[in-house]
Amino acid sequence: MLQEIIEKMYIDPDLLEELSDEQKAILFYKMRQEQVRRWKQEEDKREAEVKRKPTKPSKPGTKNVCFMHGKDGKEWVWVMGDHRNDRTIQQILDDEAQRNADKQADIELERQRRNEEQEFQRKMEEEQRRLEREKAEREAELKRKEEEAALYASLKEAREAAKRLEEEKMRSEEEVTLRVNDLRLNGVNDCQQIIQKKFAVERRKSMERVETNKKRRSSELYMKWKHMRDSIDKQALETSKEVEPIWKEQEKRAKDAEVQMRQLARDAREEVRNSFRHVARNLTAVSAFASGKDKPPLPPKVLRSQRRNLPAQQQQQ
Repeated sequence: MLQEIIEKMYIDPDLLEELSDEQKAILFYKMRQEQVRRWKQEEDKREAEVKRKPTKPSKPGTKNVCFMHGKDGKEWVWVMGDHRNDRTIQQILDDEAQRNADKQADIELERQRRNEEQEFQRKMEEEQRRLEREKAEREAELKRKEEEAALYASLKEAREAAKRLEEEKMRSEEEVTLRVNDLRLNGVNDCQQIIQKKFAVERRKSMERVETNKKRRSSELYMKWKHMRDSIDKQALETSKEVEPIWKEQEKRAKDAEVQMRQLARDAREEVRNSFRHVARNLTAVSAFASGKDKPPLPPKVLRSQRRNLPAQQQQQ
């Protein structure tokens, strides 16, 4: 029956309930052995089929991965920290934190630079509007003076006033022309060049300030991340100290349970072997008795002359 159960890998629940704990452990142990044996058999069969199956030639352009092999013929593996030039994990973490800090500082620097450019553009536009407004006011003032000269002065005075106004107008136009030519001679033809010339000193100071802020911000971010990592490591260490006793207790219980299970399995195997030996002895005895060999000896025959000498009770028997 045991062989039949192992072959089918199934046992009736009612029959399972009648078994003792030791018998259940033996049964499950045997079934597990059968599972492992079948699995190994299937693996060997699959490997043999793979070896017998011819490999197809790879198509051109097919991507594949070939691992580098070491002196032992196996895949080459690099273990971090084995080489003398390998950096420690602390150095790697510090470099990574420094790179992240520099990257974040660059992002903040770019944002600040854009704000500075917008501020320069705004100041330049305000300066242009102011110049246009002054020019319009000057022209309006000249026009008003011309009207006053035409209304309240004599012809001679009007001509003189007109001449004066014309001279002032020409002088003003010459100043504007000289100013524009000066800008053109200096190569300032667009808004960006005007910004660079007019606010060169301010821009340089701003860039110096931004660069200083970048270094300071990078250092702040690096220290912040380092402090965060230190706090995480400290918390992990404290947690490990709290968890370690629990883990050791669980490990001890697991080892004790494993020892008990092994002892139970050994006892079960010993019991099975004893039961098999007992059954084998019984089968040997039964087969020997059935074959007629080693029959028990017959009682000796009693002669008639001897029966007369026996007691009456023995004769009746």
